[in-house]
Amino acid sequence: MALEPLLLAVICTVAGSVLNTIRGYLNSEGESYSARKLVGAIIVSAFAGIAIAQAIAIDGMNEVGIAIIGLTSGFAIDYAVRKAKKETLG
Repeated sequence: MALEPLLLAVICTVAGSVLNTIRGYLNSEGESYSARKLVGAIIVSAFAGIAIAQAIAIDGMNEVGIAIIGLTSGFAIDYAVRKAKKETLG
């Protein structure tokens, strides 16, 4: 049983975003893992995953292609949001 392309895109986008928060934690020096950042990343990436699935014609793609697009998009979205927050807030 295959997942719906929209659901697969959202799951993979969220997974990519969560992986980026884990990467940030592992590269931090002595900071504790922030559940607030994790929840924020999940919310933003879930909406982004829906937008990506609606904007890109993923119906004809196979599951691996959708997963790769979702993972890289989720990672990039979380990275961009974190960079923008750091530059805006100082």
